[in-house]
Amino acid sequence: MVIARPVDRRLFLLLDRARHKLFKRANVRLLAEVGISTVQGGALFFLGRHDNCLLSDLAEGLALNNSAITGLAARMEKSGLIKRSRCVVDGRAWRICLTALGKEKRVVVMEHLRQFNTEISTGFSEEEMDIVYRFLSSVAEVETIK
Repeated sequence: MVIARPVDRRLFLLLDRARHKLFKRANVRLLAEVGISTVQGGALFFLGRHDNCLLSDLAEGLALNNSAITGLAARMEKSGLIKRSRCVVDGRAWRICLTALGKEKRVVVMEHLRQFNTEISTGFSEEEMDIVYRFLSSVAEVETIK
């Protein structure tokens, strides 16, 4: 006899579905209200803490490959959010910095993400959220799965 569980316990599947739905919801909201994608918002957030970093640093910070980061940077530069310049130490590399518009949009994105975080944590106690944060942080820190 199979006992039905009230909660789906397929952790990997749940994490993947949750990530997909969260990004989709955030993307729809940011595109409609700010005019930028979630990935661009993530780049603005990263650059706010690491302005004038190498393009490769931004790629690593966003977990994107070279072709994806090149396209993202090109779109963001065309939109006036960032400025790219050659690295003076290595002429093959690019440095990325926020423009005034990028800094303005970053502030707006940060507020939207604060609201989004509040919405998705509603109904959970502070102690429960501490466990969620601890769990997700530990998963995010794992380099490889054995």
